[in-house]
Formats: sequence, structure tokens, C-alpha cells
Amino acid sequence: MPRRTLPLLMAAMATILACGGSASPPVARPDSANIALSTPSSLSRADLTGLAAAFPDAPFTGGQVAPFVARWASDATFVFVQFDRPKAADASGVAYLGVGEKGTFCSESQPDSAAGGFPVFHRADAPTWSAGVGGRAGENGYWLSYLAVDRLRAGGRSVGPGIDYGMSGPRPPSCGSARPATFETPGAGKMTPEAIGRIFSVFTENPLQGGQVPPRMYRTLNHQVLAFVQFDHNAADKATELRYIGIAEKSKFCASTQPTRDFTHFHDLIAPAYAQGHGGAPGTIGFWGTWVAAESFESQGRQVSPGVDREFSPTPPPSSC
Repeated sequence: MPRRTLPLLMAAMATILACGGSASPPVARPDSANIALSTPSSLSRADLTGLAAAFPDAPFTGGQVAPFVARWASDATFVFVQFDRPKAADASGVAYLGVGEKGTFCSESQPDSAAGGFPVFHRADAPTWSAGVGGRAGENGYWLSYLAVDRLRAGGRSVGPGIDYGMSGPRPPSCGSARPATFETPGAGKMTPEAIGRIFSVFTENPLQGGQVPPRMYRTLNHQVLAFVQFDHNAADKATELRYIGIAEKSKFCASTQPTRDFTHFHDLIAPAYAQGHGGAPGTIGFWGTWVAAESFESQGRQVSPGVDREFSPTPPPSSC
């Protein structure tokens, strides 16, 4: 090390310690490494290309290249799909689904702050993706919630399936009160009929049997997990807004098989009608599901906010099977 470099380094360290900082290593960022899937993907190269094409929006500016593809759901929210590699052309499958909500870097403005469902803040404008994580108090950007669709190895961690509460991000500072975001992004807003049609062209499956017609459409990601989208209507020509994204994991109806408490609803694989498929007898074969709201809306007498919906159609499982 050159002699003149050492005093500068020591001075910098002294400044950090004087300000209450530390020389601890940097935390892992959402884009810091490729993600390892534990289950072989069911998606072909054409499937991955089509999925990426259905999410073409760019919420971030300033030269940033997000490690996921996105689609606006409202003026203030977007949904995203993150593959196991930053580019769909290099990917083998899907690692995360997620929601971004417009906000500011303040502890008072962090959505779902008590439970930690939006652990990462990313500035709307930054020169590079890694430079956009966190920021100064009150800066404009998006709070991000990540839903793992498989058991992943990401940044040295084992994750999921379910909401990734351990995703690394700087702790937001207090701003004294909640501050609204004060920026606009071209293209933000409700999905157009064309955009809705593109989503429906990708999510084409109904795994439920026996005559059931669910209010959502699915896409198989691997032999164990399906992704789904749920609009206000389950027909492309009638739908006007995206309500939920989520995953359904094949399982049995039992407390020991419920992945996490965020998987609030179990649905039978086989039932004569959809309304008769909720819950079931102990050990019934079906799907545990997590619903993540893509925007704010009212449903069945309650107000739903963006993020994981922990009150969605609960089916308390039997304690033993």
C-alpha cells in the first residue's frame, strides 16, 4: 500500500467510528449473486421469453437495470418477476414474484413495517442498480416485497417458499412523520386492455379439477409450485385491474404441511364446485396459497393494501393428519 494512502484510510476509518459507524462488511444486495433453484423448472426457453415479454415496464431510471421484469398495476404499484439469472435469456426458471410500492425512504413510510413484508427500499433514480439501494432520508423510490416461489439459495441464504423477510436492505431513517412520494414515472397506471391480454396469454392454466372454475389463472413453475394472477374479473375482455399475484404449492391439508402462516388458504384439488373446495378433511390433497395484493382495493367489506394479504380466505388446518 502506498505510504500516502494509509493516512487517508486511517482518517476515513476515524471519521466512520466518530459518527457511530462501523467497518462491518456490506450487506448482500438483492442483485449481488445469481440465485440457485432447488427444483427443476417446468418452463421452456420460449415460456421464459414470453413471460418476460408480458412484463416490459421500467419503473427505475438513471441508467439502472433491474434484475427483474416489471408491469405497472396502478399509479403507485407494479408487479415483477425475477428469474434465477438477471436476464431472461440466461435463466432456467423463476425465483421470485413481487410487488413494488411507491414511497419514500422513511421508517414512517415503510409499508407493512411491523411485519417486515417490504424489507428493501430502492431509489427511483440512480446511476446503477446497486447504487439505488437505500439512500438519504426522505428520498423517492419504491419499497419492494419479494415472494420466493421455490426453496432458493440467494446471497448465501436459504429462502422460501414464501415472503422473503430476510432480504437485505438498509434500515430506513426516521423522518419525523410519513412523507408521500413526490415523483411521477411515465407509463405508470392501470393496465391497458392490451397489457391485461398479455398477462392472460401467459397465465393459461387451471389446475383445479372436478368442475371447479377459480377466480384466477395459473402457470406451472415447477412440479410443486404454480404462480397465479387474480384480476377483478377472470376474463381478459372484462378484467380492468390486477388484484393479486401469488403462488400455490401442492400439498396436503394439515398444520404440519402449511409452509408459513402467510399461506392462509388451502384449496382442494378435486371438488364439484369452487366454493366447495375450501379447506377439506385432514390430509386432503390440494394447494396451499399465498396472495400478494398488487394495489389497494376493497373486497368483501375490508380494505386491502399492497403486499401479502394475511387475511385472505383463511382455512385453519387440522393439527394432525
